[in-house]
Amino acid sequence: MNPNLIDYEIQDIPQQSDIRTEETEPLNPATANTRVFQFKINNTGFLDGTSMITFKLAKTATATGLVRVNCWNGGLGAIKSAVLRVGDFEICNTQDLSRIATLRHLNEDMSVRNNLHGYYLGNSLSCSVDATAGTTAVDGTDKGVGQVRVNANSGISYGEITGGANASVHSYSMNTDVTKCEKYGIPLYMLFPALENRQFPLFLFQDYPVILEVEFREASAYVNDLGLVNAGGLRAIDSAVSINQVKLVVDYVLPPSLIMNKYLDDVAKDGYRFEYPKINLVKKTIPAVATAREEQEVQHRLGQEGKEILSLYQFKTFSSATDPLDGAVMGNRVLLSQKIDGCDIEEYNVEVNGQDIYPDFKYNNASQYNEVSNCLDKALKVPRCMYFTDPNTQSAGLTTLASGLKGIQKPLACDLRNGNAGIIGSGTPVSKGSPLIFKYRRKPSGAVANRTLDMRPAFDVDYHILQSGVAVIKKMGTGTSVTVQA
Repeated sequence: MNPNLIDYEIQDIPQQSDIRTEETEPLNPATANTRVFQFKINNTGFLDGTSMITFKLAKTATATGLVRVNCWNGGLGAIKSAVLRVGDFEICNTQDLSRIATLRHLNEDMSVRNNLHGYYLGNSLSCSVDATAGTTAVDGTDKGVGQVRVNANSGISYGEITGGANASVHSYSMNTDVTKCEKYGIPLYMLFPALENRQFPLFLFQDYPVILEVEFREASAYVNDLGLVNAGGLRAIDSAVSINQVKLVVDYVLPPSLIMNKYLDDVAKDGYRFEYPKINLVKKTIPAVATAREEQEVQHRLGQEGKEILSLYQFKTFSSATDPLDGAVMGNRVLLSQKIDGCDIEEYNVEVNGQDIYPDFKYNNASQYNEVSNCLDKALKVPRCMYFTDPNTQSAGLTTLASGLKGIQKPLACDLRNGNAGIIGSGTPVSKGSPLIFKYRRKPSGAVANRTLDMRPAFDVDYHILQSGVAVIKKMGTGTSVTVQA
């Protein structure tokens, strides 16, 4: 007979976890030029991904007009990098993260992105399509049927672009008085993949300090200055904004002791494995093309030997010195350095362990964006007018690349997961001596009136590679030992 059938002893049932929220000041003193802030987190309970970096942005005397964070990703564009350390070990080191965080975490319906995320980030982008033709020079010289425009429901209402007197800010305009400025909050799960849908067991690292470091970008990368509307763009200068009152609001989750003891038992026996994803950044360039429609092919060796890869994203931006879009198109005035450029005709493939992932190069725009959706595990919900560089739509006269927000948000991606659940074992291992290779081709057009801009300039390329990571915490004679996969 099963002894449990006659066991009438009262069993303890774990009660609901408690949550303790604390506001932490940075370890390093803040000055007018401070862009890197470090915080020490208590080794208590679990660190929840809903914890936030909060800060205020104030207008300075060098700002020309009204300034606000851009409407696309708002305050998230202010974060350049984020590092989570346990002692001398790096759990996550996410560099140039604002664009990859935007793609992975703001891929929501317009109402969610503007209303929910907008409450914390200050972003509010709304587009509309012109139903009738007109003659108002809102961006360029035409205003045809089907043109996509930033409308008055956005955080910025431009009014008449060529007449700066009508430009106005509807929300989140910064003030010179910090006490009157809005506070922005960036959830940690947007900055650290290790905190996405999981909690970090701080109490297991009793012998190690847990340090979180955040670096901010220059204002020109994410702040609009409407006083520059007649100067060919809306990109604020770096000194137009000051960073103030940076704090870490930590949510410590305190589960019942019964649950925490199970983790401690694992540490004392074989060690507790904390498995998580992390993002590695590799920077490359693509040289300019001399002749329009000349085919160019480049192969970027990305290393990653010995790593397990979950997904790969390629972000391109025209080199700053030759950017044909910077300041010339309304969409670039909105997104600033948060945009991801593309080419009107481009294709790609990825080589892993000596074999191409796809039977042939991906050349169709829809197929390329389906692959982005596969990596995100949900349909891509970036407004089509922002990301879909479609020459057929341009040829039909429905829109031009130089109008509205056409064709300025175009990432390429490759899903390398194998369908297994979890983190470790669900990706594709890259063999020693066989680096990950991204193969890219393009046939850029030259400048053609009313159809497209010059797509031939050089690209700066960022590869964001999502890897499997693991940290092992084990009980030793004199304390605990931490081992992090390199």
